[in-house]
Amino acid sequence: MNKSILFPFVLVFLFSCTKIIHVSAPQISSSKIEQSSNIKPSQEVVSLILPYKKEMEKEMNQIVGTCNKELMKAKPESTLGNWTADLIHKKCEEYYGKPIDFAVVNYGGLRILSLPVGPITKSNIFELMPFENGLVVINVDAETIEKLFTRMAEYGGWPISHQVRFKIKNGKPINILINGKPIDKTKMYKIALSDFIANGGDKCFFFEDKKQELLGKLFRDAIMEYVIELNAQGKKIDANLEGRVEVVK
Repeated sequence: MNKSILFPFVLVFLFSCTKIIHVSAPQISSSKIEQSSNIKPSQEVVSLILPYKKEMEKEMNQIVGTCNKELMKAKPESTLGNWTADLIHKKCEEYYGKPIDFAVVNYGGLRILSLPVGPITKSNIFELMPFENGLVVINVDAETIEKLFTRMAEYGGWPISHQVRFKIKNGKPINILINGKPIDKTKMYKIALSDFIANGGDKCFFFEDKKQELLGKLFRDAIMEYVIELNAQGKKIDANLEGRVEVVK
C-alpha cells in the first residue's frame, strides 16, 4: 500500500486509542443536618456507658483546692498567667533539682478565660490544661532568649514567672530584666516550659534545635500537684498583677 495513503489511517488509529481527559468544574453541594427529636439514644449504649460516666464524674468533681478570687486570663499580664507561670517554675525546680532562671507559658496554652473563686475541682484543672504536654528544661544562649522575648512581644505578652520584667513598645520588647539584670550576652539561661513550645510550637522555631531535659511530668499534673499541696497547707490559690509585662507608647 502506498505510504501516503497509509499515513491518514495510522493517525486515525492512534487518536482512537488515546484517552482524552476533560476537566470540568467541581459540582459542590451542601446539606444541613439537623438534630431530630425523633432520634432516641440507644438504651443499651446508655446502660453500658453509665457506670463509667458516674465514676468519671465522681473523680472529676473532687475538690482539690480553693481559689481566693477569680483569676483572669488577659494580655499583656494576668493573674491567671502569673499564677500558672510561677507554679510551673516552682514545680520544675523541684523536679529538676537545680535552679532555673524562669518559666514561660504560651498564652494559647491556657484554655480557660478564668479560674473561678471558691472550690476548685479536678475538672477545673483539666479545663485549664487539657493537653498531654510534658514539662522540659532547655539551656539557651542570649540570642535565643532575645528571640523568645520578641515572640512574646509580637503576641502582646505571654505568662511569665516572677523572675522576669519587660516592656513592649511598638510590638517589640524593651527593658528586659531577668532576675533584676539585663540579658547577659555571655550567659546560658535555663528555661522551664512545655515540650510543645520547646518543639517549636506557637512559632517558637528557634527552640527546635535545642537539647531538652525531660522532667517526666505532664504540665497538667504539675498544676494538680501544686493545688493539692497548697490545700494541704491550708492555703488558697491566689495571684496579683505585678508589672511583669507592660505595653508602653
